[in-house]
Amino acid sequence: MKDIKITPLTVQQYVDISDKIYDEVERVEHGGILAAKCSNHPEYGNIILISSSSGDCLMVHSYPTAQL
Repeated sequence: MKDIKITPLTVQQYVDISDKIYDEVERVEHGGILAAKCSNHPEYGNIILISSSSGDCLMVHSYPTAQL
């Protein structure tokens, strides 16, 4: 199993990370929460970015195998 980490983000960190996403796999919006699953982010590997309408943001990511 890959190492998986959950990281709270500021809105600015969320924007910076999402600016580097070129491979969005899936996006789901539910109850004011938006989740975007992405693959091959250049810095964080496979990630899920989660944001709420209140401005709270999280990133769930597994490190690329080169960093393990």
